[in-house]
Amino acid sequence: MPSFGEKLKLEREKRKITLEQISGSTKIGTRMLQALEEDKFNQLPGGIFNKGFVRAYSRVVGLDEDQTVAEYMQASGDAPSMSTEIAAQEDDERARENAENVSRLDASAAAPTHQLPWGLFAALLLAVALALSLWSHRQHTKQSTRPTPTTSAAPVPAEHSSGQVLGQVSDDSAGKAPSGSTTNGSRTGGSAPYAAPKTSQNSAPAVPAATPGEFTVVIQAREDSWISITADGRTVSSELMAAGTERAVQGRKQVIVKSGNAGGTDFLFNGKKLDIGGEFGEVKLITFGPHGILQNAPEPPSTP
Repeated sequence: MPSFGEKLKLEREKRKITLEQISGSTKIGTRMLQALEEDKFNQLPGGIFNKGFVRAYSRVVGLDEDQTVAEYMQASGDAPSMSTEIAAQEDDERARENAENVSRLDASAAAPTHQLPWGLFAALLLAVALALSLWSHRQHTKQSTRPTPTTSAAPVPAEHSSGQVLGQVSDDSAGKAPSGSTTNGSRTGGSAPYAAPKTSQNSAPAVPAATPGEFTVVIQAREDSWISITADGRTVSSELMAAGTERAVQGRKQVIVKSGNAGGTDFLFNGKKLDIGGEFGEVKLITFGPHGILQNAPEPPSTP
């Protein structure tokens, strides 16, 4: 009697479907699909990810999804007990929603793009350029015809010729606007106020504010990727992240992230981008502590 993986492979070959076709439809790496057909369940991410893989595989091949998932649970030894039956049903619903999200992304990617009216855009840009040119010409004409005011030099008071310095600024008030008075308190009478130059600083990448004693980890998906996040022993998220989205999480002791597509995921620790050295389609577990990436330890049990 064929095993669970052999049965999947026979059904796939009977319908003349390749692993590459299934991978393109489900966004699951071919290595994961091959491990599923070879009953190497220990090479899969585990948990609801495995059931989501089996359900997506069954949908593409044309098998009954619920029956195939049940057969996988029996083959992998993860058959749910009566006490966990409700939790298993919730996991199935979540996996079905994730698979629907994947299908929706494929449909949106395959939808034809509407042709933009480039001729209309060009005409609008030309009209705006002409309007700006006319406005600039009128402003220049007004300024050239406006009379230039004449200024006369004011006489310098006698007391200023004794070597007193006008508008002197002490070392304590450097960078502030002078008040226009002399060092002995006499008025200058015509000194203009001084404005300190404004300085600009390069803004750092936006990072969610963390309370004292916490650190922040930001996950950015460059490609679709299965993600599971645990912060200080509590499960924060378990979902399929679409390309172009990101998630941020704070922790005090430890943040553990399991990525189903390490090569298509970026990580930022307190605003600084880190290189985890993952490949596309690779399942990788990354553990963060208060000072950065830690050596991966066995994944602790998470609390809901």
